[in-house]
Amino acid sequence: MKQYLIGIDNGGSTTKAAVFDLKGREIISAGRRIPLIEPCAGRVERDLNEVWKTNAELIKEVIHKAGIDPQEIAGLGLTGYGNGICLVDRDGNPVYNGIVSSDNRAADLCERLVENGVQDQVYHLTYQEFWPAQTAMLMVWLKENYPDILEKTDCILSIKDFIRMKLTGRRCYELTEMTCTGLMNIHTHEFDDVIFRALGLEDCRSKMPEYTGVTEISGTVTEEAAAQTGLAPGTPVAGSCYDVNACAMASGILDDDTLCMIAGTWSINEVLSKELVDGANSIAESYKPGYYIMEESSPTSAGNFEWFIEKLMEPDRKGTDKTVFYDECNKMAEEIRPEESNVVFVPYLFASATNPDAKAAFFNLESYHGREHMVRAVYEGVAFSAMLHVNRLIESGRHFSRAKLSGGITRSEVWAQIFCDMLQMPLEVSEAMEPGALGAAMCAAVAGGAYRDVDEAVEHMVHMKKTYYPDPEKGAVYEKKFETYKRALKALDFFCGGEGTVC
Repeated sequence: MKQYLIGIDNGGSTTKAAVFDLKGREIISAGRRIPLIEPCAGRVERDLNEVWKTNAELIKEVIHKAGIDPQEIAGLGLTGYGNGICLVDRDGNPVYNGIVSSDNRAADLCERLVENGVQDQVYHLTYQEFWPAQTAMLMVWLKENYPDILEKTDCILSIKDFIRMKLTGRRCYELTEMTCTGLMNIHTHEFDDVIFRALGLEDCRSKMPEYTGVTEISGTVTEEAAAQTGLAPGTPVAGSCYDVNACAMASGILDDDTLCMIAGTWSINEVLSKELVDGANSIAESYKPGYYIMEESSPTSAGNFEWFIEKLMEPDRKGTDKTVFYDECNKMAEEIRPEESNVVFVPYLFASATNPDAKAAFFNLESYHGREHMVRAVYEGVAFSAMLHVNRLIESGRHFSRAKLSGGITRSEVWAQIFCDMLQMPLEVSEAMEPGALGAAMCAAVAGGAYRDVDEAVEHMVHMKKTYYPDPEKGAVYEKKFETYKRALKALDFFCGGEGTVC
């Protein structure tokens, strides 16, 4: 009997399910945008019951479209955006909307805790700087603003672990995600009382779930979940890892010499490291034993492009397939050489990579500029924001000889070449259209015994599509434009500053 794997990826913008064979080839995938709930500026939530309903429907859909027997599914892996928060009661029912990783309600709180020295107290235990949608910061924010919600909470989960609970009935975490929440001691792999005391969260320590390994079977699909998803009861569900790790695994990152870039809703830039590096923005355990993963990221990526499409191209052409707009944008961006436009776009529609109060902006617009100049500026602005993160990794002592790129941006050869020319190093693009889902499926392959470890899964399941090579002349142009981009960021520092987001 032929065997298949399913990977589920609950991203910040789209939830996806995909069926793979044991060679990592995608058989079928399906995705759906779950409506965001934005009660006021800075708050980004989702109805968790709707999240589960959508996951169940997508699993059923891909099984049907693939035309496979549920008994042929050897395992299922889960991934999703890191951090955010899902709160459930003793019966597993949500007590609050799920908070998404692009939420910014705790921005002022982060600043206050940094100024008060709390980050310094715990940094060398967690190797995590505070940021607004970090699970630890959201717990503190909820305690200060909605203490009754935390009192009703029996267990605190990530988005992927919420789906695991719905599939298997088991509540558990795994190390890659828990070591980036700001709650776990990265040295001991324990929820440290010192951390919880520093954050004023002593009474929340008992709400943290138990442990499962990344490539272990964390549970099996229950009869109830099988009825809702079309899966066979007893289907193994792997521990898996959050999207930063899952996408790196799907890109085949197995050493500390390769930069991994994921350009989806978030701009995620990461590298494996054998050491804990002081001053790093975020270091967590990785999927590969003996390595940590250093991450520099912000929600300053393709979501900004989707906004451009929805607000500036779709309104007068309702019903047009989005792929038509994508093709048009690629053509417009390609027609303008980088030196021909000085329009700068700062991609801070959802959050900032620098000043927490900074917002998105176009600079240098003149009357003759059209959509083509704005599209080119969006492409470049997203890439420049990624370069800010890459430079921070370099400043922390990391060095790379090559890079790998995955995520929605890789569908655009124009955009991928812009990234390559800015980096000035060879850039490999993954064949996987759903790298997060593939990484989750790879965890399931190892958990189910198809491969002995992650290295063997990478050998058989990772396939690269194309290698881009840098143009030195364009690299020199982008180097000058990057300086202009950084001046635009400084200009925003004078303009920003606003009220808190509590509502």
